[in-house]
Amino acid sequence: MNLFHRAFLYVTRKITKSFTLFLILLVISTLVLSGVAIKDATGTAALNVRQALGGVFTLQQNTDDPSKWVSTPVGNTGSQSYYDGEPLTVELAERIMAGTTGISGYNATYTNYTVPLNTDGKILELLESEDNGSSLGSLIAGSGDFNSTVSTIAATNTAYDSYFAGGYIELVEGKHFTTMDKNSAIMSSELAQHNGLSVGDKITLRMSEYKASMMGIDASKTKVEVTIVGLFRSTAKSTTSLSNWSMDNSIFTTLEVVKTARPDMGDESFERIQFYVNDPGEIDNIVKNVKKLPDLDPTDFIVSIDSSNVDAVMEPLANMNRLISILILLVLVVGAAILCLVLSIRMKERVHESGVQLALGISKKNIVAQYLTEVLIIAVFAFSLSTFTSGFVAKTAGHQLLDNTIADSVQSPAAKSLGTSMDGETFLGSSDFVPEFEGSNPLTKIEVEIEPVMVAGMFSIGFLMICAAVMLAAAPVLRMKPREILSKMS
Repeated sequence: MNLFHRAFLYVTRKITKSFTLFLILLVISTLVLSGVAIKDATGTAALNVRQALGGVFTLQQNTDDPSKWVSTPVGNTGSQSYYDGEPLTVELAERIMAGTTGISGYNATYTNYTVPLNTDGKILELLESEDNGSSLGSLIAGSGDFNSTVSTIAATNTAYDSYFAGGYIELVEGKHFTTMDKNSAIMSSELAQHNGLSVGDKITLRMSEYKASMMGIDASKTKVEVTIVGLFRSTAKSTTSLSNWSMDNSIFTTLEVVKTARPDMGDESFERIQFYVNDPGEIDNIVKNVKKLPDLDPTDFIVSIDSSNVDAVMEPLANMNRLISILILLVLVVGAAILCLVLSIRMKERVHESGVQLALGISKKNIVAQYLTEVLIIAVFAFSLSTFTSGFVAKTAGHQLLDNTIADSVQSPAAKSLGTSMDGETFLGSSDFVPEFEGSNPLTKIEVEIEPVMVAGMFSIGFLMICAAVMLAAAPVLRMKPREILSKMS
């Protein structure tokens, strides 16, 4: 009777003991495989976070120099101020792209406010939305058509706009536009549907008549026609200073369009340029290289990385990753100890059987090999079943852990004060009135899956653990001489 046959007969004859060992191995392999799958999903989540939030840096004008602020009179009502330092232009962005490796694209933005009209010359009916309690709405209620203005966001590439790239809004119809597209516009699908508009239709943007009269400008001469090339929808709740300036009422277009509709902009350039990098892990080195470019005067510009959102999610994910690693190690250590203990007890109970085998001329190595084969036969079934049980455990526990980890780390935007203070005066910019989004999760979908490589790794580790446990458990038998074993039989 060969070794495998003897092992198979023992496993099938001792059903209760075999089933106990089967359960032990099933629990160990299920926990280990589940932990590895969750750990892998945590790594994927961290990568998604870095790709969705971490791979961007911003170039802005350095507005700390008071001598570069310009004030211009506004009719009889006072004056307006803007920063007149080195402008942020498409040419500057292209020079940075050409002089730095690792940047995938950029988007330059400027936000102003215009009145949208349909082809009949009627002002579009705007959507009502929640404001942030600034009470500005009541202040402009009697300001003519000023409460019909909407946020008009000039962009060079809407695909890289922070609202789209951050997952706060998504394109649902049409296409994004770039600097190659002229007089293009993207608006919310809800606003378009509310006014009977669709992709391909044309609308007109102009300066508010109320604002134009203040500045001595003929509002009718500021009209510019644009074509709707895309529609978006909001994926997260937002608030803004005025209901009519909400994201659902906002329109994306080009800087040339905004400057035509708002001639009071003068020589103002883009407010910021956001660059997106291929590898978020290299963003610090890329920013250092950008700052070293000869055409970039550090006194004119500020290059910054806003990693607060990334850090808020990455830290708990890193903690969770370490915790899962510790749990996997504990399961392996405790599981190996329990397995070794159970096998040691079984070996002691089988001293009589070992003595008979020795008397029949079977070597101690063959006896230990039989013990190992018995455990491996049970392990094959236990490990195979664990690929299904661990899939259920990993998906149930993993999704719950990851969702809670990410949800707990998402913070609503903090309240901010309006304006930029300069020499005791406060200057308000368009960025002070942009929509603020709450608790948006821009991560891609996270899947907790049992991969074949994980199963192969678990089988390998399980085989090594079983070999070690069997050798330790059989050590007393290996050390005993045949005469000692035979004497114990009596």
